Amino acid sequence: MIHPISKRKLTVGQQLCAIRRFFPDVRIRNKNGNLSIFLYLQPTPMSRFYPIEIKIHRSTYTEVWLVGSIQKIDDIEFPHHYRIDKENNRVRLCLYHPKKFEWDRGTSIAENLIPWTCEWLFYYELWLGNGVWYGGGEHP
Repeated sequence: MIHPISKRKLTVGQQLCAIRRFFPDVRIRNKNGNLSIFLYLQPTPMSRFYPIEIKIHRSTYTEVWLVGSIQKIDDIEFPHHYRIDKENNRVRLCLYHPKKFEWDRGTSIAENLIPWTCEWLFYYELWLGNGVWYGGGEHP
């Protein structure tokens, strides 16, 4: 169940426990208090698995990256992203509008951010097929 944004902040431990409940094979790395969570997501049963890195910074923001071999990463029309890092074969995904307060530290990564990532991947697969982004959204 997806919960509305909360006024309370979830601790990193609470976030990690929830993620591990849904994704027991997740890998977690701590570097100077910044966490990187590595997992594979499959948006539909017919889809391939996509490597994802979720970065939780000690400050108040979280980044989601599609990593590895990314189809059409060189396409000037690559959809709905914040940054393309070709050197490291990764794309930072645009999953929500920061100024609309759709995400904060009280929102569950496991119940919100990861499903949003699966939805992005679903629309990405459609875009790969026909070049049209059906995911909507507003890029800030």
